[in-house]
Amino acid sequence: MSQPQEHTAKQQAFLALYEPVHAPFARFCQARVFHSADAKDLISETVLQAYEHFDSLRHKEAFLHFLFGIATRILRNKSRRRKFWGIFSAPEAEEKHLDSQNPELTADVRLLYEALAKLPEEQREAIILFEISGFALKEVQAIQGCSLSAVKSRVVRGKKRLARLLNDQETLHVLENEPSEEAQFEKISSRAQVSLTF
Repeated sequence: MSQPQEHTAKQQAFLALYEPVHAPFARFCQARVFHSADAKDLISETVLQAYEHFDSLRHKEAFLHFLFGIATRILRNKSRRRKFWGIFSAPEAEEKHLDSQNPELTADVRLLYEALAKLPEEQREAIILFEISGFALKEVQAIQGCSLSAVKSRVVRGKKRLARLLNDQETLHVLENEPSEEAQFEKISSRAQVSLTF
């Protein structure tokens, strides 16, 4: 195969795997970074790195996990850089000002994202994957590399913290009246209206 044909074959194989997971991956990125421009940057940077390292992917079924791993590393590196170089950034401040004028970004969503940012990393990721991105528990388990009961525990504990942060008395009442985390999980995951749906 010639160089252009190999490149085209790689593009087609990459797109065949990426297109079906784009929507949940985009929701994951949006929930992790709060601003639509930052989410688009994270998606773009992740897709670029994933494409560049696509040949290193051994199991095509693990493609979504591959994307999450890259996105998570990008966020960690940016966080480290931000700590080193300081907190204030004029372009970021201007973008935040513009986002605050964006009608699609409601106050409730902003409060939710701010509360999510206060959760421990594993709980935040479990909630984002399960509640916001819509992944099944088994998928969250595979992504986080833990047991199914650990995923349920992270979701329940994260929701408890969110309920306290957001002063959601209804969710707190439901959670506190169930004896075990398993029962709490079943109760909150079957509710029609959960605080995290928007």
